[in-house]
Amino acid sequence: MPDASSLAAVQRWMQSVILHPTGEDPGHTITASSRLSARERLLVHQRGYRLRLLECMRSLHPGSVHLLGQEIFDGFALEYLEAHPSRSPALAGLSAGFAGHLARTRPDAEPGAEREGWIDLLIDLIRFERAFTEVLDGPGPEDGTGPAPPLRLLLVYAPVHTYLAAVRRGEDPEPPAPRQVRLALVRRNFTVVTRELSPAAYERLRTSSSLQAQEGSR
Repeated sequence: MPDASSLAAVQRWMQSVILHPTGEDPGHTITASSRLSARERLLVHQRGYRLRLLECMRSLHPGSVHLLGQEIFDGFALEYLEAHPSRSPALAGLSAGFAGHLARTRPDAEPGAEREGWIDLLIDLIRFERAFTEVLDGPGPEDGTGPAPPLRLLLVYAPVHTYLAAVRRGEDPEPPAPRQVRLALVRRNFTVVTRELSPAAYERLRTSSSLQAQEGSR
């Protein structure tokens, strides 16, 4: 039980029960109101925190929300957030491990299960959306924070870049058909530009010593 006279202790306790609800009675620290019990008041904060994170995940992955529908996307996002609580003060980094989490927990990974193409599509769409955010927000010459424009390379299962572009335009595109695509994302004047590359051009960039660390992974 925290010492109520210590603000730091109360803050640590509050953070702990919001991030990891235990079902404990919070009456030792939170007082009831005329309309809500202490537990109900804490629940408001717990739900509000998760809703804010879900809103952020949706904003970072609009194409994935469109592909799955909000209810299914929220389910995947909540499972990810439960397994990987946010550790960064910047919300833009919230989904950094989302694609990797889905790849490790995909339901068709069980022995003997038939691989499902829609999962490959979803993971690659999330990878592309994540790369887009990293390029958009990364350091670069426009504001003097980097010597060269941010760049990411991706080898994806389908043309997810055209799908996301259509969603951003307010269209209702069909899921793209499988087609291996090599992509380069680079920022110019604070705008992310995506280009399809030939196998040769992709390999030249991929093997460049200055770019190897920036290649997207599955």
